[in-house]
Amino acid sequence: MKKVISMILIVSLVGLFMQVSGENSNSITYDKAKTTMIANNRTLKKLGFEERKMFLNYNSAIQNTKNLKTDGMTYNFGGREFFFEFDDYLKLDLTVMKEHMPEELKYYWAMIGKNKAVTEKALALGLRDLYLGLMKSDKDIEIVKRKFELAQNKHSINQLKYEQGLIIMQELDESEFELLKAEKAVDEANRNRENMVRSLNSMLGVEISTVYETVKFDELSRELTFKPLEYYLEKALNERLEIKNIEEELRLKELKKSIFTGSRLFGKSYSLEEQYEDLELEIEVLKVKLEKAKYDIENEIKKAYIAINEDLHSLESTTETIKMQRRTLDKLKTQYERGFIPKILLDEMEIGIDELENAKELVIYSYNTKIMKLEEAAGLGPAY
Repeated sequence: MKKVISMILIVSLVGLFMQVSGENSNSITYDKAKTTMIANNRTLKKLGFEERKMFLNYNSAIQNTKNLKTDGMTYNFGGREFFFEFDDYLKLDLTVMKEHMPEELKYYWAMIGKNKAVTEKALALGLRDLYLGLMKSDKDIEIVKRKFELAQNKHSINQLKYEQGLIIMQELDESEFELLKAEKAVDEANRNRENMVRSLNSMLGVEISTVYETVKFDELSRELTFKPLEYYLEKALNERLEIKNIEEELRLKELKKSIFTGSRLFGKSYSLEEQYEDLELEIEVLKVKLEKAKYDIENEIKKAYIAINEDLHSLESTTETIKMQRRTLDKLKTQYERGFIPKILLDEMEIGIDELENAKELVIYSYNTKIMKLEEAAGLGPAY
């Protein structure tokens, strides 16, 4: 059985060594991963292309309509100028083309640009969640390896105890089972990290076989401030894409309405009257949509704010638990130095504290992520 355990350990450690010593071995941080992802993302490239294309359409409309005459045309015939006035229907169509169409294309161009910005932010926040999983799997490997070493020590001690007749065979079998379980945990942790790395590489748009020697935690240097609720509410209602889009649609419809009312056909043409009534209905519908969007966004921001407060409490609680555990560890060290307890109890306690420290780092990362999500949700977007 000892040979089997040794072989399993060797295979696991070789796999880990190959992982961290590969040809593309390097370290990764969230910010480095984000830069790579944004540079390689196909959706962002496509939206960038669409944005440039829509700008060209808008610019073309400006150039084609800036000298457009909406009242009529002047002809030169035999050295004399003659003015030909358009009928009221053509005047109206040309006025819409000159005053409304460029503004509409400008709106579409701006909307694509804003959608691109929101998509980039959504991808960056999605990467935060994936990087959290990678960081956790990376930390888990260190812990499970130490637990395996601890299980080895326990089993070695139990073998000696069994040989001396101090424990029965069942107790030895139990420690061997715990050792095999710990070894399996090492293997599973390695596989989990490999899967997380592949998922990350897929999102970053890099070679799927790229490996990372270290997964860095850089959250303590990140300058994020949890501001009052009123700040986020006011900012969201002024900047969110859902609201700005509806407001811009309202502006364009009001502009078309003013063109209609400025026409000599207004009040005389049944067709124009129908279009005007349709516009008024669309405006009323948009106003209702706007109020609903504001209401939904307010609720979203309030819920997000509560969730962040809960994370803050969790962080404070974990910090206090670690302090308490460290005080207990100090007491155990004193007992160990006096020969009252075995070293293995200290090792177990230290591993437990390190697990809590890892958990604290993950809570800090999650807390920062939620603040970042709230900051974006209080700006252009995406939603929290």
